[in-house]
Parts: sequence; structure tokens; C-alpha cells
Amino acid sequence: MTFVFWTLFTYCLVERLGELVISRRNQRRMASQGFSEKESSTGMRAMVVLHACWYVTMILESTLLPRSIPYSVQLVALAIFLGAQLLRFWTLRTLGMYWNISVMTTDEAAPRFVSDGPYRFIRHPNYLVVITELATLPLLGGALLTSVCFTALNALLLRRRIALEEAHLFAIPGYQERLGMLGRLIPRMSRAIRQ
Repeated sequence: MTFVFWTLFTYCLVERLGELVISRRNQRRMASQGFSEKESSTGMRAMVVLHACWYVTMILESTLLPRSIPYSVQLVALAIFLGAQLLRFWTLRTLGMYWNISVMTTDEAAPRFVSDGPYRFIRHPNYLVVITELATLPLLGGALLTSVCFTALNALLLRRRIALEEAHLFAIPGYQERLGMLGRLIPRMSRAIRQ
């Protein structure tokens, strides 16, 4: 599993750097259409620091203090990680030029929101992907403490960030009626059955 871990670690690092480039490009496009950032620079910095520390800690723990994770647990973690990547690409494709790493909205008379793709089932699929990655990838390298600690730290940051994002989203006419009944990160069964 060591080769798989380092391959996916490298993929994840390159993918994150690519996301930064895509996000900056999309933010410029959105700003030209009247969108503005609603998140403080402190909140954004905290998220960047968390992710950078996750990588460093994962490297240190997996090379210096690796734990023996049962192979069956690693296989389940691998399957979940790969499934999260499919959800990531679906989310990015659905949002298109509106995907970015910040909270951006527009104050125009008829603000827009996305309600198709994975957004038919949950309100925050991209956050679900990140949660899943932070929890599963370290397990493939034997970095159990990194998995547990950074999943908990990320939960604290996401709680604030999702509240901020939803304060803006629920102010958009039609958002409550269209997406308000969906779960934030886990599909609600009654909604999934009706689809």
C-alpha cells in the first residue's frame, strides 16, 4: 500500500495546486461579473494553513511514526478516497467557472445558484470531498493521528465556513425552496427516494 499512498499523495498535492490556479482564474471571471468575496482573509488563511500542515504532518507521521493499519481498513479508505475523486470532478464540472476556493456571491437583483449535478442531493459536495480526503488518505500511509486530528480541525473550520456560505445562499430568492430541504453533507433519504 506504500506505493499507492505516495502515488495518491502526489496526485492530491498536484491536484490542490491546480485547483489554486483554476480558483484564481474563476475568481477573476466572477469578479468581472459583479461577484465579490464574502470570506475574511483570516478565514481563508486558516484553511490554507490547515491544508499545508496536513500534508507536512502526513509526510512526517507516515515516514517517522507509521502505524499498522489493517489492510481491510486501508482498502475501504482507498475505495472511499477514489469515490470522493469522482464526486470532486462531478462537482467541478457542475460548477464550471463558478467553482473557487472562496465564498463569493453577487448582490445583483437576480443572484444565481447551482441546483443540478451533485447539488440535487446535498448542498456542499465539495466539502464532503475534502472531509473524505483528510480522513482517508493518511490511513493509506499509516498516519492515523493525522487522519483523526486534521479531520477534527477541519470540522471546526468548516462549521464556521459553511455557516457563512449558507447565510449568503439562503438569502438568495428560491434557494430555500430548491435546496433548503437537502442535507448539508449527507443526502436525506426521503429526498433521495423522491428523485
